[in-house]
Amino acid sequence: MEVFEETSLLLATECLSIWKRIGFMAYCCERMIPNYRLFNEETGFGSVDVLRQALDSVWTWMERAESPLDLERLVSACDLQAPDTEDFSSIYTSAALDAASAVALTLESIETAEVNQLIEVATLARDTAFMFSDWQSGGEALEVSKLMHPVLELELRTQRESLMFLKRMGEDRRHGAAQLRALWSNLQQGSLPDITTG
Repeated sequence: MEVFEETSLLLATECLSIWKRIGFMAYCCERMIPNYRLFNEETGFGSVDVLRQALDSVWTWMERAESPLDLERLVSACDLQAPDTEDFSSIYTSAALDAASAVALTLESIETAEVNQLIEVATLARDTAFMFSDWQSGGEALEVSKLMHPVLELELRTQRESLMFLKRMGEDRRHGAAQLRALWSNLQQGSLPDITTG
């Protein structure tokens, strides 16, 4: 059974280069953007394109080591895509809020590169899966003593496996970032299933 522990995550990322840490954060965001798309399609609120443009800027920074000239504008634009959870009844509302927040944090990490930002993005990705799992479980608390819900289990396993992948990669930033972008960006399926159809 997969377990989320901030201390373990911190230890696992300490040895990673900054660009690899941000690559991990970007991958978390990539799994969250399709969740935001489901919310947007259901409610009409927000713009997936804004989050996509922001995350593309992160990948470009990873490949070229050049910060976006409009970094502050991109962060502000992401913040504007965050829905107020009290205004919407969609099951994807919290996931959309997490996605917008995670992309903004990942952008900010380009300049600040603080490990706590990585922990926060990973936590948001975990929370997205947890909230959905809790809803699918009928509101019953997910306890360690119970079998973990498949959605949450998959998210935690993906985080662990992506960190292992990053550790095995070489330090050639340009080549490595291009490889990660090809593997991990523009995902069609997010961390949550689409329950709006069928």
